[in-house]
Amino acid sequence: MSLGQGYAARMAIANESSWGTGVAGEAIVPFSSEDLNRTIEMIESNFLDGHAARRALYASVIKALGNLSGELDGYYGYAGGFEYLLWAFAGGAGSRDTTNGLNQYKVADQVVNSLTLAVLKDVSVWELPGVKVNTLNIKGSAGGAIEFSADIIAKTLLRTGDSGIVNTSGGINGISQTGVPITFLFDDLIFRIGDQSDALASGDQLKIDDFSFDGNNNLSEPQFSTEDSSHTDSRLTLEPKRNGFRDVKLTFKLPRYESDQIFTWLNNDTALQADLKFSRSGYEFNILLPNIKLVDPKAPISGAELVAPTFEIIALRNNGQNTYMTYQDSDAITDEVGFEIKSGRPNPVDV
Repeated sequence: MSLGQGYAARMAIANESSWGTGVAGEAIVPFSSEDLNRTIEMIESNFLDGHAARRALYASVIKALGNLSGELDGYYGYAGGFEYLLWAFAGGAGSRDTTNGLNQYKVADQVVNSLTLAVLKDVSVWELPGVKVNTLNIKGSAGGAIEFSADIIAKTLLRTGDSGIVNTSGGINGISQTGVPITFLFDDLIFRIGDQSDALASGDQLKIDDFSFDGNNNLSEPQFSTEDSSHTDSRLTLEPKRNGFRDVKLTFKLPRYESDQIFTWLNNDTALQADLKFSRSGYEFNILLPNIKLVDPKAPISGAELVAPTFEIIALRNNGQNTYMTYQDSDAITDEVGFEIKSGRPNPVDV
């Protein structure tokens, strides 16, 4: 009998052509941890017949939710990797900047794309069809690796032997995996922030020692209904849809209080722009924020040590306000965030 061991786990991932219709994994995604799970809500019988014991529990709706996390990598030799999660968060099509060798990912009003995740736990495969990424966090601090964490909503969770499961342990183990992931470190980051009077340049670089980028798709929590022509299992959720405004935020901390410039921008309600650019071993990962506002500044004194200010940024739709920040091929960034990636994957995810 096989023994489940974390080091033996592999996660396969693939793009679905139809939400909730599982497909065989086509790429291996290195990850650090996951807590993807299926819960079945139980309806309790309140029947009274003169006894203290509970009479019956009836299985009701099924929810498949969870989180997965790992390190932000260039994934040389991996046929996909983190870009899949990024694309799922962005909810829009990827395009190829062939001149600069970059893949671009642009956000869209609807999250129409979905994934199948399959985790080999040695004992069996756990497959989640219909995966959509609700929230995505990318964070880092001085002296460490850049990490990501994603909260997902899936249609259901199947295990080896369940009806309808597509992925097998042999199939997942058979996916080619060559080379070594190139992990982005905090040392690889250049952070720039400035007003929108001109393009960001080296003079706009700011030393920070901690940051956290958060994207919330604000998808509907699992919802249930009777069956109809498109929803054929009343115990499984309807397809998650955007359920309000997208929420994109960035928080960062300065190692020491040396200037009032950021506080002045805040007081003047100045529209700003910022980018986070990672570069390592020929790979790039860029987060572009063309139109932002500062909120919630803090410069607390905590005893005798150095004062370390913290700031929070809210990203807003660009609406053509900032014409200086574009993708490297000069394409405009019309929404609140854009991503550019140079990785081991030659082409963007096909959606």
